Amino acid sequence: MELTDERGALERVLLHFSHLEKETKRLDKNRYQVTLHYDKSDETEILIRILSFGAMVQVVSPESFREKIRERLAMQSRY
Repeated sequence: MELTDERGALERVLLHFSHLEKETKRLDKNRYQVTLHYDKSDETEILIRILSFGAMVQVVSPESFREKIRERLAMQSRY
């Protein structure tokens, strides 16, 4: 995912996912790429937790996970 570090988002993401193996790369002054490594069985929980960060986080890959994000957002917008 790509993250815009506003209102302490980077620190919150790293703390929120501290139990996971991850890689963090700075892209520019306040943007980062964070790669999470997780067990496939935890995917729904990870998806929900990522969505809790709102517009500060954008999932860029894998495409299958991006599609699940789109589906979840479409489902939420219907209610």
